[in-house]
Amino acid sequence: MLSSPDTPLETQSDGGNLIGSAPVGIASISPPKAAPLHWLRAGFFSAVGVALLGLGLLIIWHVGTAILAIITPFVVAMVLALLLDPLVDKLERRGLSRALGVGVIFGSFLLILIAAGILIVPSLVSQASQLSHDGPAYVKQGQTFINTFLEQHRKIGTIELPKNFQALSTQFSERASQLVQGSAGQVAGLLLGSFHTIIDGFVALIATFYLLMDIDRLKARLFYLAPERARGTLGQYATDVGAVFSNYLRGLLIVCALYGATTIVIFYGLGFVHPEMRRYALLLGVAAGLLFAVPYVGTITTALVAGVVAFVAGGPGFGALTVGLIVILNQVFDHIVTPRVIGGGVGLHPVLTVFALVLGGELFGLPGLLLSVPMAASIQVILFRLFPKLSSPTPEPFLRAQGIRTKAEKHALKEAEEFV
Repeated sequence: MLSSPDTPLETQSDGGNLIGSAPVGIASISPPKAAPLHWLRAGFFSAVGVALLGLGLLIIWHVGTAILAIITPFVVAMVLALLLDPLVDKLERRGLSRALGVGVIFGSFLLILIAAGILIVPSLVSQASQLSHDGPAYVKQGQTFINTFLEQHRKIGTIELPKNFQALSTQFSERASQLVQGSAGQVAGLLLGSFHTIIDGFVALIATFYLLMDIDRLKARLFYLAPERARGTLGQYATDVGAVFSNYLRGLLIVCALYGATTIVIFYGLGFVHPEMRRYALLLGVAAGLLFAVPYVGTITTALVAGVVAFVAGGPGFGALTVGLIVILNQVFDHIVTPRVIGGGVGLHPVLTVFALVLGGELFGLPGLLLSVPMAASIQVILFRLFPKLSSPTPEPFLRAQGIRTKAEKHALKEAEEFV
């Protein structure tokens, strides 16, 4: 029977049976159990989804690995295009068409490469092969000197030198000989070039040519694809980062070439004292120019290598003289030549520079060492744009409150001490 709305829920009945406290039609009914087919269908589609996701990740992994394997010539092409583009722009401003300007600059670049390959590479290969052949004898000579020194000097001050150094020096001699032979052989092989290296070189040159032809259009296309509100900010970032990279790399190439040429002249000059230095002057000079591209690490390595070669050629005194000349040359380039050519560096603190070098070398090897400094400087430029307070100097009152004297105060204190 139908009950009136005013009838209490407790007294509502249907055929004499109490309904309970819930209205008719709204009583809680347990949901029907899912059919097994529904669960099978859900499990099947979930398994297919996971399989497709795994397949997609696997494809991305393989494609990414392949891209990393072939990316080197294209990165080289991009760097060369960024370095040569300002020269092409200058020719365009003087009335030449873009195609003609690219032809002139790119043709001149190719002529320089060909001339270097004809005039320099054969001598480098010859000297590297000679070093690979003579390396074990040089190591043996160094071993003999060390053993003679240990026999004559059992102590240096309060430090007692090992007496049974013969076995250790023999083991060192074998490993050093293998290292010298292997390194020199790798240098010779690299200079001669494998088929894969030659193909990469051609790909890099072709990509450089087309990038030079269309680099302005590519930049404009990237700005067009960016949101309109972000174009101004992106333009500032791109200008700052581009200036850091182009100025640093262009200046670094010039400085490395000057440093390598000066080192070659020094080694040839030392060859008048000991002709052995002249045999590897070109190889050591080119290696020194390349190593100079790696701050701190390159200069130390150059001094050590030059000292070892000079030690073998003329003894400890001659080795010390050579190391001294390399140290003086590094100071001249670090404080006079490099600031004038590159413009005072990239503004990184020395600790940050060393950290960037170690991190870049750990992640990407030699390319990481070469590009870590401009990469870190670019990140610093972006951070300075985002957080201007980072680029502002610390106020002098705050420094005084921390007990730090300013340069002016240090200078005044020094003058006062000199006056007294």
